[in-house]
Amino acid sequence: MLKASSLYQRLIEGLRGGTPQHKKAQAGLGEVWVVADTNWSKLISPSEMQTMGAICPPRPYRKNEMIYRSGDAAESLYIVLEGSVKLSMSAVAGRERIVAVCGPDDFFGESFLTGARVRKFEAVCLSDRTVVCLISKSQFLEVSQQVPAVAVSFASVLAERVQSLEQQLELMTLPAQARLGRCLILLAQRFGTPVSPGVMSLNLGLKHEDLASLAATTRVSATQAMSQWRMLELVEGTRGEYTINMAGLERLVEGLVLEHLS
Repeated sequence: MLKASSLYQRLIEGLRGGTPQHKKAQAGLGEVWVVADTNWSKLISPSEMQTMGAICPPRPYRKNEMIYRSGDAAESLYIVLEGSVKLSMSAVAGRERIVAVCGPDDFFGESFLTGARVRKFEAVCLSDRTVVCLISKSQFLEVSQQVPAVAVSFASVLAERVQSLEQQLELMTLPAQARLGRCLILLAQRFGTPVSPGVMSLNLGLKHEDLASLAATTRVSATQAMSQWRMLELVEGTRGEYTINMAGLERLVEGLVLEHLS
């Protein structure tokens, strides 16, 4: 069996590695470190989760509560257990620029695994209640020693991260409206609530400028696209509360992608 320190070193090498294309994708996203939708909690048993919780006690947060600020020491990795978190940074004229929205089983935050010394973004709770698990380097080594399955699950998360970077790189090449549509679809799939067959309600409080930031486009482009989608009865609502015709929007995005590739 690998020693905890040896496994830790292998994870470090993998997490800091990556092809030039992967690094380009990271740069395009402001070097935000997120591994989304990992299904991590399903890779370990309840008893293993309990042991890990004793070493790394989960912490609850309330809506709009700050988890960390830009410039804070990057000492711990965060895993979302419940709720949602937004990662953002200050843009031109002090405006907030959201770079990612994290949900259950997402890993986020520059940490001992990435070699960063300070946070580049700030993390704030979006949901009424959010629970996260903070893991420091010493805690990771202790967990790896006592619960090897957790260390193996981290290796699986590493593979997810590489795949995620490839998907992000592909997304960056699409037209703005296709990026925005895909962003809205993914958010609805992860954080939405079904209201009828094929229709989802998304209430994260994300305005047009927030969606534009997540899709790497401008607010004007986002507003124009949303107006067009309302006319096509694909999207209803505004000011962070949307009802989305999932099948219709997916067909529109697929058409834009095919047109782009032809």
